[in-house]
Amino acid sequence: MTSTGPEKSSPVTIFVDGRSGISVTGTLDAVTVGELNRTVTDFFEQRDTSEIDVLTLDLSTVSACDHAASAAVRHAQSVCTDRGVALRVVPSEAVRQVMTARH
Repeated sequence: MTSTGPEKSSPVTIFVDGRSGISVTGTLDAVTVGELNRTVTDFFEQRDTSEIDVLTLDLSTVSACDHAASAAVRHAQSVCTDRGVALRVVPSEAVRQVMTARH
């Protein structure tokens, strides 16, 4: 017999503002990066973005992250480049440390 406990909530919250961009709060890691990548892709596929010149990816409230943050930014940059849109990244200190770390 198996029992199920309360559902676990995602350690990341993603908010989409169709006019300006995407905000991420919480933990951005290998477990949650797929959700952010899908959100970035869907941002352009599910709405008219013809008047958007810059996508803001607000990571200023990401409290913890790993190398997946770099991968998420690269994915967003690729999607934006394909659509002729600039990418503006607002990093938290945690994201900044990962993005500038030498491997």
